[in-house]
Amino acid sequence: MCARVAGAPKSAGLADHWQMFPVETSGRRLTLRELTEADAEALHVILADARVADQVLDEAPPSPSEIRDAIPTWQADATSEQRRLYKLAAIADGQLVGLGTLAVVDAQHRRGEIGYLIHPDRWGQGLATELAALLVELGFRTAELHRIQATTRPDNPASRRVLEKIGMRSEGRFREHLFVRGVWWDSLCYAILATDQPKGTK
Repeated sequence: MCARVAGAPKSAGLADHWQMFPVETSGRRLTLRELTEADAEALHVILADARVADQVLDEAPPSPSEIRDAIPTWQADATSEQRRLYKLAAIADGQLVGLGTLAVVDAQHRRGEIGYLIHPDRWGQGLATELAALLVELGFRTAELHRIQATTRPDNPASRRVLEKIGMRSEGRFREHLFVRGVWWDSLCYAILATDQPKGTK
């Protein structure tokens, strides 16, 4: 279960209250926390699964060592003066079962984007819905965003249901939005506003 993981934001100028490290927040079954180097192997297993890679990766999945090498950079970004990217481990029953991201893509206009993925062995258990809802809650309550969006592929009905369950509304189709592995992909855009009364997670 996955929606494309949000990439690095392009805007700057975040206020002090947008600086938060470390993040740890919990729902009924999931806890979101900062990634550590010890998570590299478990995260690689998820990203290397063909069912996940086909939906969210633009290229071959990173190796455990590549993930391990990247985590200190992510941690440095998280503790920088202007935090704009939250890349969080999703933990259930003591194990890493997914990854969630929240990117502040436009600080001035308080816009953000979420992305999420769950290990395929845990699909169908409602964990993706809980993960997405926790990310939206983080975006509105902590980052004080006004608008949060997510994109997913048209051929991923499960991800569309996740976004609808957490209160996001369909805002249309971006034709040939992404060029992935030599093929143009369409994307469906969903969004929610802080005034839309997001559905809770606890």
